[in-house]
Amino acid sequence: MLFIFSILFFVSCSKDSDLFNEYVLADPETEPIENAGSDGNDTADESESDDGSVAREGDGTNLVRNGTFENDDEWVLLNGSTIDNGILTIIANGSVGSSRNNWSAEVQNVLSIQYYRTRRFRFTFDARQISGNGEFQIGQRNNAAFEQVITGNWATYTVEVDGNVPNAENDINIGGRDAGDVFEIDNFKMEIIGDTSDHNVPQKGGQFTFFTDFELETYGYDQWTSNGGQTQHDNDWEVDNGLPRTTAHPNSPLKTGRDGTGSAIWLGSYNNADRRNEFGRDIALDFEHAISFSFYVQNELPPSRLMLQNRNLAPGGSSTVNAISIRQRDTKGKMYFSLCTDVNAVDQSEATLGGWNGAGTGTTSVDFDYNYRAWNDVVILYKGAFGANYTGPSTSDLAEVFGYDPRSDGYIEIWVNGNKIVDHVGTTLYRYERRGGEIRFGITPKIGTYWGGAFDPQGDIYYDNYAIWNGPDATFSIMDPSK
Repeated sequence: MLFIFSILFFVSCSKDSDLFNEYVLADPETEPIENAGSDGNDTADESESDDGSVAREGDGTNLVRNGTFENDDEWVLLNGSTIDNGILTIIANGSVGSSRNNWSAEVQNVLSIQYYRTRRFRFTFDARQISGNGEFQIGQRNNAAFEQVITGNWATYTVEVDGNVPNAENDINIGGRDAGDVFEIDNFKMEIIGDTSDHNVPQKGGQFTFFTDFELETYGYDQWTSNGGQTQHDNDWEVDNGLPRTTAHPNSPLKTGRDGTGSAIWLGSYNNADRRNEFGRDIALDFEHAISFSFYVQNELPPSRLMLQNRNLAPGGSSTVNAISIRQRDTKGKMYFSLCTDVNAVDQSEATLGGWNGAGTGTTSVDFDYNYRAWNDVVILYKGAFGANYTGPSTSDLAEVFGYDPRSDGYIEIWVNGNKIVDHVGTTLYRYERRGGEIRFGITPKIGTYWGGAFDPQGDIYYDNYAIWNGPDATFSIMDPSK
């Protein structure tokens, strides 16, 4: 599978922050929360390439940060391959497209997946064949971007490819078709050189990338059973803890979904799970996105417990401050959003400033009222960035990952039941996870109920009409789950 990426540098925001200030509580949340998670330069040269696409010059940025093989940092070496004296030596193990076991060297997560825009890439590298007669291969995930018999002398090779398979992973791998063949590689470079040559792929703006209304198997495309089971299809969630049920389950107190018909998903105390009943969709959100959903509280959660979270991911895990989460207040009929809005907390982690105590560290709380035992609608528009006033370490690498400069203002807009309660411009994202790993891999949306102690299940919530829009240009009217 190939990539989908978007590089949108220096995107500006212009939104009114006064409304945000009216709703924010003065003190950030301080309670320790246990919250385990699952672990541009497009126009230079308009000459035509051999495949009929437009050839463009990149900006010179190498997406592979250790392409000179000064050490083995960033590379995963497999099947006996080595890095020594600035040379990558590849021991082939068979076609890279047939099995991951055949990859001989790998760079993981070159760029975060960006679903709504497809890019064109150029690979440039020096290589020679030391032994054997089979083809040398470079793969983007399981697709061979380069496959060719190369010479026994050092030569420079160049290939241009499109990343045109939706929702692809973004690993680069190197190998050879014939097991036992040996190759040497140096000066490996991967550049973005513009938009894809596939003109059927949208080039601007965002788009819906996920929707579920949790209907049953007979609905046709959204195949949920009364016990929450699914057949494999594009709308799969990953169940993290506890088997979900739907309103069709015989024990469900609520019998229909948001619109008085159909079904909704039920997550809560019925399954006696350890600490939570939740599921999510791994790395489904770009750093600019919108989500919307409806929820119905059958039984309230304990105070400060989670019912929704958008989890940042970093190397080594997801022990991060959530980009956005929703928690129960200790007053009936009230919840609050937990938001990253403090530029002074952008670099906070246990490894740096200390005091990291969970997914709500350093966040600001915004209370809102909701209707108990009735449907409530939420729309969130979000762009994650460190803020224009951020003065921390360089963000040049992250600009490629984010698709824009994170040393700029992000935004958060939130509506509950049609009322806009947050309109914030500035810091909207913190940089590091608990141990100091840098946010790099996009955001995982998770819904479900948490409770306070092990095997102490409390709370039941239904969810319906969950939608994800990735990229810019989302609006309240587009996302409104009541429609």
